[in-house]
Amino acid sequence: MRKFYLYFILVMGLVMIGLGLWFVFNPSTSLAAFTFVIGIVLLLNGLNEIISYFKGRKVLKISNWILLDGALSFLAGLIILINNNIGEKFIVLIFVIWVLASAILNIIMAFSVKGSKGWIFIMVIGIIGALIAIISLFSSAIVAVTVALILGAFFIFQGIACLLLFNGIRKQMK
Repeated sequence: MRKFYLYFILVMGLVMIGLGLWFVFNPSTSLAAFTFVIGIVLLLNGLNEIISYFKGRKVLKISNWILLDGALSFLAGLIILINNNIGEKFIVLIFVIWVLASAILNIIMAFSVKGSKGWIFIMVIGIIGALIAIISLFSSAIVAVTVALILGAFFIFQGIACLLLFNGIRKQMK
């Protein structure tokens, strides 16, 4: 069993690195895959909350809001899975809001530390972030590339961690 686990870690590390590289070099597919996964997660989460509501209300005092939350999550997941474009547009919108809010906060922070070393750099980063957010409203390609790079880097780093773990366990087994 221990040897199986060891080689499972090795395979997982290689698969994660491969998946990470695939995400980095296929940004448009990465956004679609990411959206699909979000759709599945929302669908399963909604189903879980609906089942939990009906099973748990016999034992616990559960709010009807749990049922509504479950139904909305299930419905959102279903809509994303049926029409992936809606999910991609939603992710783009969330990305734009997040980047724009971060950019505005950087600009505000730059003004609050005005005169200290590096405040201009913070201001420039805020302005660049705001520009990226505005451009992203009109082009989902920027968001696709960003999602691809973030997911790709995450999987590559996780894969490297698995390979390091594999190497450490292998050395202990000798």
